[in-house]
Amino acid sequence: MNATSASLSRNAVGAFGLFAVAVYFFLYAPVVTMVILSFNDSIGIGLPWGGFTTRWYRESFANTLAIGAFFNSVRLAVVVSIVSTTLGLGVALASRRIFKGKALVLNALILPLLIPGIVLAVGQITLFNVMGFLPGLWGATLLGHLVYTVPFAFLNIFPRVHRFDPNIEAAAADLGATPWVVFRTILLPQIMPGLIASLLFCFTLSFDEFTRTLFLIGSENTLPVYFWSIILTDPSPAASAIATLSVLFSLSVIGGGLLLLNLRRRKGDSDATPVGAH
Repeated sequence: MNATSASLSRNAVGAFGLFAVAVYFFLYAPVVTMVILSFNDSIGIGLPWGGFTTRWYRESFANTLAIGAFFNSVRLAVVVSIVSTTLGLGVALASRRIFKGKALVLNALILPLLIPGIVLAVGQITLFNVMGFLPGLWGATLLGHLVYTVPFAFLNIFPRVHRFDPNIEAAAADLGATPWVVFRTILLPQIMPGLIASLLFCFTLSFDEFTRTLFLIGSENTLPVYFWSIILTDPSPAASAIATLSVLFSLSVIGGGLLLLNLRRRKGDSDATPVGAH
């Protein structure tokens, strides 16, 4: 019986291992394929392999339209991440208090996550047209991205805020600290990891967003919209090169954020270690 159980356990582990390999293959094989084909010396975006070249990267760095679209994406993502995190923090702080309609407010904030992006984008552009609000990068697109990212910012910050003991803030207030001093010196350091996570998450969501942007941006471009246009009009390995550079940029942003969080964690551990313990 024990031998049978051990055999079944090994079979189960093997089956789960094969399943995990299949999942990771389907997740990352398209990205690896795209990276490899970005070095293909061919006029087509796929096979056959025509030899190794960096031509498409040189063309991408010299492509003023692609560079302009990239900087549009970066500027928009920076603004969206800051505004979303600020709004998410405000709602998270407000939700610590009991007020009439609290459940309705929180549910309404999360609701956009349940609506398909294309449905929400069509509804937004229809409303903006009725209001006479023209599509554009810093108007309709910015608002559309905020509707998308603010719920994620709130969900990143909310647990950090609500795990913090309010009695500590009350004690500081009893000792004469103003609300701003309490927030800056006591609450803010504790919730900073959640704020950094929110900034990173909202940045990448906005930077990579395509569906909402396509409907709301009008005649301007972000990098995902520009990438879509060249896939339709000129599907060369340059598209793979641009996509690879975009992935590398997103990974570098996330890596930088994780490094910052790790440095803060180490600093916090160092500050918390008694002097005599060294």
